[in-house]
Amino acid sequence: YTPYSLSRHSKMNDTDQLEMYIQEDLEIRDLLVQERIIDNHRVVRCGQFINTERHNTPTKPVRSHPTFCMRYQCRVCRRKLIDTQRKKHYSNNKEFVDGGGSILMLTLPVPHYKEETLPSIHERFMKSMNYLKRESYGWKKIKKITNQIFNYNSIELTEKNNGYHLHNHLIIGINNNGVSLSTIENILFETWSKITNKFGFGKVSRKCINVIDVTKTLGGHSGSSGDKSIEDLSKRKGTLENYERKFKESYESPSSQFRTKKLKEIGNEIKTINTTFSKRTKRGRIRKILEKN
Repeated sequence: YTPYSLSRHSKMNDTDQLEMYIQEDLEIRDLLVQERIIDNHRVVRCGQFINTERHNTPTKPVRSHPTFCMRYQCRVCRRKLIDTQRKKHYSNNKEFVDGGGSILMLTLPVPHYKEETLPSIHERFMKSMNYLKRESYGWKKIKKITNQIFNYNSIELTEKNNGYHLHNHLIIGINNNGVSLSTIENILFETWSKITNKFGFGKVSRKCINVIDVTKTLGGHSGSSGDKSIEDLSKRKGTLENYERKFKESYESPSSQFRTKKLKEIGNEIKTINTTFSKRTKRGRIRKILEKN
């Protein structure tokens, strides 16, 4: 996904690189299915051909074609879903900015203890996000003073010293950029601190709550604002994509005496992440707050 023009030479390099990444996606998906890390029947059948030659008749020939599962567990289909989402966000954001609006990114983490499980963290995190948008006075105040037009979530799971690092890069489109970012941060910090405490999280650090203007990044490496590509995510410790790549690398390095144990640990992390996020199907959906006239 490249929202800006490239030279012919660069396009050729990008095409070769994309083909390499797609081949890696296929190998990782098939390996995870083979090792029963993924057992979803739709993913298992992903890429198989239907309407094969046995369905043909002399008078009605049927052309065979592959089917795709379009599940986030499947790295091949996840690339397609993410790229579609990135293009949609980029197009919507650019149209909004061209019309005079601004795009802000609000980072909202949740502090927790290392021994807490991902399903427990995720469940309370989603409850906190829902409460923020539906019930809190602070969020209503931010919408009002910024003249907010839309927002969408860009939820990420990475890893830090205390274990899982679940956070949301909440994107908002505003028509009033005269409000200082520090003012928005202060309201957000006070509101988010109370909400996360309500749902059993630890104390939120003020320095972890930040608001930045990402309007000028449109067309650059983060042009879709908040959305990261498969390649970006694969480089970040603790992401599903990073665990998938590590599983493949460990599998292909049988010389390690800890190979079996390592594969089991990585495989369990992949299963946990897939199970935890399996119900979150509408990722990055833009929520309209006020229709433009």
